[in-house]
Amino acid sequence: MVEPIRKILKVFVDNGLFEEGVELIGSWCFKLYQDYLGVRKFPLSSLDVDFLIPVPFHGKEHLGFIKQLEDLGFEADFKRDGSLFLWNADLKIEFITVEKSGGTDKAIRIKKLGIDAIPLRHVGFLLDGSVTITDAGLKIKVPSPVRFCLHKLIIAPLRKKPDKNLKDLQQAIYTSTIVDKREMWQMFLSLPRKWQQTVLRSIDKAEGELPLLKEDIDKLRLTLQNVK
Repeated sequence: MVEPIRKILKVFVDNGLFEEGVELIGSWCFKLYQDYLGVRKFPLSSLDVDFLIPVPFHGKEHLGFIKQLEDLGFEADFKRDGSLFLWNADLKIEFITVEKSGGTDKAIRIKKLGIDAIPLRHVGFLLDGSVTITDAGLKIKVPSPVRFCLHKLIIAPLRKKPDKNLKDLQQAIYTSTIVDKREMWQMFLSLPRKWQQTVLRSIDKAEGELPLLKEDIDKLRLTLQNVK
């Protein structure tokens, strides 16, 4: 992991946040899959460092950890929805949490962390069965690759920007190559029917958008075909 990201992760490790259920998600989670779990390399560029916070958050109070991130050279700011993020010239740290039933456009308060997090649909799916990857002595909690893959296929159609849609599809297909096929099949089978259909449509779209990954896409489709 590159040094600026490692410094951010160390703040989370030093505060015990990964032990209390927080996960690193998004592209920097995917980078750990590449570095340690065997996902093939391809160029990865992302300014966003995303952390998923479970709600309710049952950990201890960590009201000083934002100051620790600021001490790394980040500036705290707020989005229109009230959610906190930190930024510098190279990176942006964001806090994501599970959208409450009924939906909301407002940030959700995580009192023990002293932050307001962005509520997003479907991210609760990433919280179960998480795994821990050790990078330079830092134990970092991330989603299981199976859930990461399926989640990317579920949310890809929701992306408004084509480049983000394509990145979701790429990361899903690349991650699919390292997962246990039976586990993938069983997880897919457990999804709501609507989510299953979305996953299959995303796979079909990936075939058109990512012709160089056709072999991997065909293998993923074959894994899931028995539960169509």
